[in-house]
Amino acid sequence: MSFSILLAEPESVANLYPFSLLHCAWEVRCGALRLFEKFEKRFPENPLYFIGRGAHLQSFISRTLPETQEYPIGNILVVNATLILTSGIVRIIESKIQSKPDIPKVFTANDAPFAYYVPLSEIPFQPRSCFFEGFEQHPLLAHAKSYEVEAHFISYLWDAIEHNSMAIQDDAQLFSDYEPLQSSPQAGVYVENPDGVLAAENSSISPGVVLDATEGPIILGKNVRIMAQATIVGPCYVGDNTVVKIGAKVYANSSIGPWCKVGGEIENSIIHAYSNKQHDGYLGHSYIGEWVNLGADTNTSDLKNTYGNISVQLYGNKIDTGLMFLGLLCGDHTKSGINTMFTTGTIAGIFANIFGTDFRPSEIGSFIWGDNSTTYREEKAIEVAKTVMKRRSCTPTDEEIELWKTVYRSIS
Repeated sequence: MSFSILLAEPESVANLYPFSLLHCAWEVRCGALRLFEKFEKRFPENPLYFIGRGAHLQSFISRTLPETQEYPIGNILVVNATLILTSGIVRIIESKIQSKPDIPKVFTANDAPFAYYVPLSEIPFQPRSCFFEGFEQHPLLAHAKSYEVEAHFISYLWDAIEHNSMAIQDDAQLFSDYEPLQSSPQAGVYVENPDGVLAAENSSISPGVVLDATEGPIILGKNVRIMAQATIVGPCYVGDNTVVKIGAKVYANSSIGPWCKVGGEIENSIIHAYSNKQHDGYLGHSYIGEWVNLGADTNTSDLKNTYGNISVQLYGNKIDTGLMFLGLLCGDHTKSGINTMFTTGTIAGIFANIFGTDFRPSEIGSFIWGDNSTTYREEKAIEVAKTVMKRRSCTPTDEEIELWKTVYRSIS
């Protein structure tokens, strides 16, 4: 049965701070893929559309999609963009739609709707807002059939860290075109459970590397380079064109996006594209945005001395995460100087330049220089960002720059 998919941001998208400052909810990375990429992979024949905050949507389209989208008509599945799409959820949705394609449906998790199926919508329905909640009043849903489904969502960034192990293992089946390492790819490489290591043909693995897929898969993307003496423990994903430096220790439940350079010690962390953590230092239970650079000997604390739950400050409110382990949540284009120390549960904004001899504060603003009292000038921040991106043969789009400026002016 043919239907379009419309990913819609929830009204609570701001809770994905600091990532949500410059990104849409469906761009969150959890597992081997970003949330919207899971839909692209699992529904390859279904057109995918997006609705959300205007400036963020335009930035996403300019960076990711070939052209501006129009609102879909026909059979439509509207989905909360924070859903972690899994193979199990796909099977349920497809079976329920195919069994009775002309009947409207509501899919819920813990009695809360996360997807609406609206059949034969010949005239585009105009929701009351650009958010997922704006579709609950669709007239065709008044007598919809409801189905309860086990599902997980990214309500806060630390949810992505918590569900990363599950997501990597579920995403592994989407890399069937990668060949398992049936034996060591070359002399001096040690592989534990070769069937669990999925590597693109042009991945480069140097002598002395240890790949341990005993507890979960290791997925190595195209043009990945694993340098000598590095150790990677699954479940783990390493994206296209990423370099894992000499002697790196990448522990289980870590996802590293494309075009990154990583070294030192990484555990249960998510790193987005074009970010670097090249040197010694510990990064644990952390979520790192795009174009971030963590200087040599940058370290994160991810456990309180009391072993108690970690609380964070979000928009001036103290939130108990319910977690014993949480490190750094870091926004795009932020940089830390050498020997920077981040305390447990630190949140750092975008375009921040962080340095100092003591533990940094647990709340670090955007566009700051050294401490929260000194502002990083807008024009200089954009100039440096362009320089950094040019080194990777990238150029920011006009819509992307406009969003940077909008955020800067909203906080200055």
